[in-house]
Amino acid sequence: MEIDHDNSQHTFDYDLFVIGGGSGGISAARHAVKHGKKVALADFVQPSPAGSKWGLGGTCVNVGCIPKKMMHYTALLSEARDDMNFQGWEVDKKQEFNWNKLVKTVQ
Repeated sequence: MEIDHDNSQHTFDYDLFVIGGGSGGISAARHAVKHGKKVALADFVQPSPAGSKWGLGGTCVNVGCIPKKMMHYTALLSEARDDMNFQGWEVDKKQEFNWNKLVKTVQ
């Protein structure tokens, strides 16, 4: 198999074509654009049986790793209030958690 390294014979609409709009694909596309490259990105998500679908970002960003990490961090912040009180901070332990605000932030 011979590879043609003479790019002058080729004309392409894009310098980079990314397949998949997950965190890696979006990152690759953004870095290429920062370097002046013309980029196209293709992504498709088959709606789940429940009808869930989302735009760019992939499973991790939309319904996987990132939302899970945000909820985990929220739990850690709650536990940290005890630690803060122990270290001399006057934390209002009566302050209530706002579930709807967290859901809006995660979404």
